[in-house]
Amino acid sequence: MPTQQNHPEAEAVWTEYESYIRRICAYKLSSHPNEMEDAVQETALAFFDAVNKGTQIREPKKWLTAVASNIIKDVYQRLSAETRRLVPVEDETVQALPAPEEPEEIPETILLQCKTSFLASLTEDERTLFRLRFVKRMKLKTIAGKMGVSEGNVKIRIFRLKRKAKQYVDDWSENHL
Repeated sequence: MPTQQNHPEAEAVWTEYESYIRRICAYKLSSHPNEMEDAVQETALAFFDAVNKGTQIREPKKWLTAVASNIIKDVYQRLSAETRRLVPVEDETVQALPAPEEPEEIPETILLQCKTSFLASLTEDERTLFRLRFVKRMKLKTIAGKMGVSEGNVKIRIFRLKRKAKQYVDDWSENHL
């Protein structure tokens, strides 16, 4: 964490909001953990640079959020540009590659055991969300109305439910397959 010896107030402000900025960066850059840490550090550097230049920051939380958001946008633009610079591969090269091995077929009874135990591990709200979204294929707005929460809250719950399902299947397959 960058610190400035002559600005203890700035250090106190950064200490107060650092975990908040980390959560924002972690959420937006969850698939790029190294970039997430860099974004937090860049936000801190921008904050301390502004303080050293004498900038008056009246609402530090809003200011830090805006800076972190801009840094996250820059990260995505850079990652996108790096992807565009990938070297094209000739069709003959691709066709010469060996075919991937077919994954072993998992018996349906084993898959049913996994699904049943996963559903049993969910809370009542999670089961309801699972049923509405993945069985009945309802739209977010409809689910939000039925559950009495905002659409944003439904999106977050679905994200967490998918993450929980992935972790459950990974753990289950290690123990049962």
